[in-house]
Amino acid sequence: MIDRYGRYVNGLRISVTENCNFNCFYCHREGCPESSREMSPDEIGSIVKIASELGVGKIKITGGEPLLRDDIVDIVAASAKPGIREISMTTNGALLSERAHELAEAGLDRVNISLDTLDAEKFAKITQNGSLEEVLDGINAALEARLVPIKLNMVLLKGINEDEIDRMIDFAGERGMILQLIELVDLNGEDFQEHHLALEEIERKLAAKAIAVRTRRLMQSRKRYLLPNGEVEVVRPMHNTRFCAHCHRLRLTPDGYLKPCLMRNDNLVDILSWVRAGDVDGAKKSFVEAVGRREPYFKRTEKCPHAL
Repeated sequence: MIDRYGRYVNGLRISVTENCNFNCFYCHREGCPESSREMSPDEIGSIVKIASELGVGKIKITGGEPLLRDDIVDIVAASAKPGIREISMTTNGALLSERAHELAEAGLDRVNISLDTLDAEKFAKITQNGSLEEVLDGINAALEARLVPIKLNMVLLKGINEDEIDRMIDFAGERGMILQLIELVDLNGEDFQEHHLALEEIERKLAAKAIAVRTRRLMQSRKRYLLPNGEVEVVRPMHNTRFCAHCHRLRLTPDGYLKPCLMRNDNLVDILSWVRAGDVDGAKKSFVEAVGRREPYFKRTEKCPHAL
């Protein structure tokens, strides 16, 4: 599938629940509106099968917190379809120690784990009383289950954790993990104005230390910095035309709508109704329609608003 801007669509990011056991103040909740229905594992599997037939090769399972679904192992197993080269999951890690091995056995290849700080007090503040120890246990379990390469997602927050970057690089590098430094997304709130941190200067410092710098052309053209003590990727979604120009993902909301862009809710396409009706052709047309509605949020020729 190729959209009208020439961007291939080869990834599907599936949000399986809105619920989360943390309450991070900055969370964009995958840009999903409140939903009134929930997809079953079989329904998710049907959508993944159609996506794979249309050229999607990578699946990312997200939430909310996906491990809150009692049937998350079944969801992973249902997503293991011919043509799917990788199934990954983004999780806060707090419940991962109990599920890592059975998820790996079901077909999960690797995980991204959200971790903004190694300071227990800061962690509790950011997550609204989440347990850092539980997340560290989850990381260890994921390493033991070989859900690798593990990526740690660190959202940079001015005044809170920008002084921990070097410590996080060491922590990740010592364990063979990749650190992703992620720019705070604008939710049009006071938190963005207070805590947004531009990443250009951080990237310059990383480049000066790097043994090599690579560009991931199929991942929003993001930079990978290979350092003596670890590997760092930088994710800069805000006002970044290169990020949007190299976006190759569709999203699927918890209630079964295809979402062409994280930052918009006015162009969603219902696919779950077609799946529940047993209409495969209608479901395929939903994918085609969603791809047709894709457009870069931040364009080279105009400045777009930043509202979800």
